[in-house]
Amino acid sequence: VIQEKIFINDKLSIEDIAIKLYTNTKYISQIINETYNKNFYNFINFYRIEEAKRLLISEENDKYSILGIAQSVGFVSKSTFNVAFKRYTGITPTEFKLKVK
Repeated sequence: VIQEKIFINDKLSIEDIAIKLYTNTKYISQIINETYNKNFYNFINFYRIEEAKRLLISEENDKYSILGIAQSVGFVSKSTFNVAFKRYTGITPTEFKLKVK
């Protein structure tokens, strides 16, 4: 799942994962809840934020806006991205970018 970066698909659903893994959604949900103590969307957003952090650090991505980075990792709106980013990092994407430069 991580190597393929399927989490960047903004329409990714738990059903998509279940089909890919030849199982059912209840099993996927149970595994995520028991192993990571997160629901499906929080689990996926964690990987999206990690990818966004990687992109924000990279100088070659300086030409992209925060919204562009957000969309490239699977977020549809900048506000949703900002809320999720702050939840996982404690700071906004802009603050993160300034801090690491």
